[in-house]
Amino acid sequence: MKIPFFNYADRYAEDREKIKEIVYNVGTSDNFILKERVNEFEQEIGRYTGAKYVIAVANGTTALTILLKAMGVGPGVEVLTPAFSFISTASSIALLGGTPVFVDVDPHTGMMDPDDLRRRMTSASRVVIPTHLFSVMADMKAINEIAREHNLIVLEDSAVALGGRQNGAMAGLLGDAGLYSFFPAKPLGGIGDGAVIVTDNDDFGRISRMLRNHGQDGITRFYHHMLGYNNRMDETVAAYLSHKLMRYDNLLNRRREIALKYNEAFGSLAPMVQVVTEAHDERVYYTYVLQAEKRDELRSHLQSRGIETQIYYPAALPLQPAFAYLGHKPGDFPNAEAITGRSLALPLYAEMPDEHVHEVIQAVSEFYAEVKIHA
Repeated sequence: MKIPFFNYADRYAEDREKIKEIVYNVGTSDNFILKERVNEFEQEIGRYTGAKYVIAVANGTTALTILLKAMGVGPGVEVLTPAFSFISTASSIALLGGTPVFVDVDPHTGMMDPDDLRRRMTSASRVVIPTHLFSVMADMKAINEIAREHNLIVLEDSAVALGGRQNGAMAGLLGDAGLYSFFPAKPLGGIGDGAVIVTDNDDFGRISRMLRNHGQDGITRFYHHMLGYNNRMDETVAAYLSHKLMRYDNLLNRRREIALKYNEAFGSLAPMVQVVTEAHDERVYYTYVLQAEKRDELRSHLQSRGIETQIYYPAALPLQPAFAYLGHKPGDFPNAEAITGRSLALPLYAEMPDEHVHEVIQAVSEFYAEVKIHA
């Protein structure tokens, strides 16, 4: 593709020599997993976010699993989670023996709908997982108010939102606990997988730290307070993330610059194209997802111009085969289902040259100009 979607080659070009240096230094240090570099990175994320506890783990799904376990999720426990999301928000619940209770989403933002959240709660509901997707954040104020009314724990799936804010407060710290993912495609992408749990809650911080390493407390080795997991972060991943964190705000600002150009160009294409432009300056643009009429035809048109796109996501979670046992049927989650037929992600990453941004805008605009002519 002339304009690739992920383009890891360009995204990591600046750090090639640094990556070699990190791998060599870690490889000759005899300290490979969960040692001083991981500890340093945890402290740096703590300073960046203000979180009281930062627990580095192997990946974002692991972070969700550990937090859900720490929150008491298991058989007989219901967890409310968005019907439109990546699968890990719901699969982590199910794999612990809990029951995912899907909540429909706002038709414009794609975020959990607080009104539907109220409708879906039962006496078995214990946790709610508002998920920030792409670049948009869930309505944490409304969701927190509902959670307080019904004694729900709020697990903020902020995996893609490190550096984002809502009403001046840092994403990840808007609920009882949150997380950030460092999968290579993420805004702070690593050289391998990785994530951190963040929380100000003493119990969730203490239990999560033990669960990530076989139930050990980090003080006495081979003494296990509970049954835990082997979900630790590697030293190479931590060292690189510490290096990249130093320029992270600059990367976020460049992503916002590109997104602003997209917003300005595509806003005029309504109602054929729908974009979320609110709270632009507080958002982290992980991916740029629009809702588009004639989505599949648009995608083919962009492909013919050498522009790679992605579909997030092809089906609402309740209708995925993995959750067929829950018995949902088409029409149960109308907003989530409608978005899956319209959503399209365009290339956006901090190292993307302006000429590529212009070509994407031009190609999308040309397509809808033709649609308008033939309408």
